[in-house]
Amino acid sequence: MTTPSLSARRAALLAALLASAAIAWIVWPAAPPVAPRSQPSASASLPVVVPVAPSPSVPVPPPAPVADVPVSVASVVVAAEVASARVVLRGPWGEGPGQFGRRAAQEGSPEAPTALAIDAAGDVAVLDQVNRRVQRFRAGRFIGSLPLPNEAAQDVATTADGRVAVLDRLGDPSLTLFDAAGRPSRTVPLVGGSITEGGAVTGLFAAADGLYVEREHRELVRLTDAHGEPDPARSTLWGRPTRDGRSLLRAAIADRLRGLVTVSAASRATGAMDWSRTVALDGLVLHLVLLDGDRRGRAFVGAVVARESAGVFTDAHVLVVRFDSAGAPDGTLRLPASPEADELFRPIAINDDGQVFALSPGPDGLALVEYPFAD
Repeated sequence: MTTPSLSARRAALLAALLASAAIAWIVWPAAPPVAPRSQPSASASLPVVVPVAPSPSVPVPPPAPVADVPVSVASVVVAAEVASARVVLRGPWGEGPGQFGRRAAQEGSPEAPTALAIDAAGDVAVLDQVNRRVQRFRAGRFIGSLPLPNEAAQDVATTADGRVAVLDRLGDPSLTLFDAAGRPSRTVPLVGGSITEGGAVTGLFAAADGLYVEREHRELVRLTDAHGEPDPARSTLWGRPTRDGRSLLRAAIADRLRGLVTVSAASRATGAMDWSRTVALDGLVLHLVLLDGDRRGRAFVGAVVARESAGVFTDAHVLVVRFDSAGAPDGTLRLPASPEADELFRPIAINDDGQVFALSPGPDGLALVEYPFAD
């Protein structure tokens, strides 16, 4: 059997990256207001006009009137390859404890674990949907698994009190909630209120006041309260809640070809827009793979970027940008793109301290790799 050429492997990788449309990233409304032009930083060549989203919809208290926030522009200094990356857990392909399921596809990409979540204690949950389970790890060691009713689950989230929630968008559209002991405690249908079909859900998120799903890359809809009871009102949030509970985040590709990505933050308590900033990444943006905030009030966005010449994409990699609490970029990480062409739904996550973790499938198994910022 011949070994695939580098160009063939690269082509397969880039095809899989472009096919990952289910990755949860948020787009702007069709006709938003436009922010006034602002002066770019010294490192930016031209001012950029980028739409600013309307004020968030916050159930309690009502949001205050919000004036548009000028969008500032900054060129991001691209970080070098991360030399101090650390493998925090590794498991071979298989069905046993600590192993991960993988299924070759007749057409398209292989299927393997699609998502991960990291709770406040640092425990890792990996959605091993091929083996119909969620596997849990502590300090790199297997500590148990949670059985799933089918193989169609695509996303996982963990709550502050140790519960695990699993999202099935396409099989039996529902959210399954496990209690802290790992027992299934509740199943909540996805369809209802503004959610008319399971395929419209694009992500699962845990907050202090309950579990939310993202609808069509836009607002978040609350399915349960903090105790796991269904929310009949299906109240909404304007963006993704950060881990400190103070902010809501949105991100959008402002200019795919120029590599411009806009990130905005609003106060969850008042609905006021805190900041909105556009950053220039080091290549064409294929899609966004990370949007989250840590316990220190910092925001993180990750994008798969590549070079393009004569219709051919090269040098695909992941660039993660960190923003301080005022919205200024204060760190970047360059991560390798997945070496295998597996379909991934949530391949990158952060913990409460803002450390970045990425699933890395390979020919012999799956690894979880930690990528630290310089500070």
